[in-house]
Amino acid sequence: VLCGTTPVVSAASLDEGWQMVDGLHLFYREGGDRHAPTIVFLHGNPLSSIMYVKVMEDLLAKQSVHVIAVDYPSFGYSDAPDHQAYRYTFDHVADTVRDFLKARGITRYALYMQDYGVPVGFRLISADPQAITAIMVQNGVIHLDGFPSAQDPNGELRRHWARRNPAIDKRRASYAMSMKYPQAIRWQDEDRAGPDAILQAIAAEQRPGVIEARNDLWFDYGTNIARYPTWQAMLCKMHVPVLVLWGKRDKFFTTPGAYAYLREAPQAEVHILDSTHFATLDAPDRIGDLVASFLAHHRAAMVAPVKRLTPSVASSLPEEPTADAQ
Repeated sequence: VLCGTTPVVSAASLDEGWQMVDGLHLFYREGGDRHAPTIVFLHGNPLSSIMYVKVMEDLLAKQSVHVIAVDYPSFGYSDAPDHQAYRYTFDHVADTVRDFLKARGITRYALYMQDYGVPVGFRLISADPQAITAIMVQNGVIHLDGFPSAQDPNGELRRHWARRNPAIDKRRASYAMSMKYPQAIRWQDEDRAGPDAILQAIAAEQRPGVIEARNDLWFDYGTNIARYPTWQAMLCKMHVPVLVLWGKRDKFFTTPGAYAYLREAPQAEVHILDSTHFATLDAPDRIGDLVASFLAHHRAAMVAPVKRLTPSVASSLPEEPTADAQ
């Protein structure tokens, strides 16, 4: 037995910790060379940065990159302030993530976004498009094409987002509190997220006050649809490398949403996978290979000097909707 020696740490290991941001402790996972190209991973609902662990570790093992993922307030291991004290809107969550990146000294980065991560990420893009070196989307939309349950203006979702329906809040709360500890009997995992990620999601959502916070955020999801034209125009003007990955067994965000990105980003790589909504957990090796290949192919563009949008281009972009317009 060797005593007093320095332990050998794998090059693919991730550091974990909490960063104080705006009075909140935000949990994060981070690894790699901070001088290498940075990839920021933005998670979906109801999971957290746990959904990216295997992919992040695989990327670190394959090439020199810097990876980081943060849990939003009330998700994963981050603090869950009461919804009366913290506004659970996508604008506010994006502001918190932006402040987190500043606190970690991250100013230029590629984005990997899934589900809720897409509206959070496109707010970051809109605020500072020059900070973005590449865009990677997985099962998340900025078009109604891949969002069948939101296509009908008179459907339940759109009506709820226009005028909050307490019955939907109650139904979501009842479901959240009904979730039980994963076990063999009656185990169901249609999205193949796995018991570890599901257990963490259950524990996080069943904390006091969290379901009220999540209901506020879900009600605010309607503001994203109002911004789709703005985000589409922004993507069209940016000309950054774009990768779209899609688990075709996702019943909520369907494959037309993947192909829709080609309208604004014809340069995009689109891969339709035999996987689920949470493909980074269901097929992490395949996702890791595709992301690694994409990053290697576009590495020169990701480290090139920043090219600013010209005034004519910037002025041609639609304005962000005001609170009244939303």
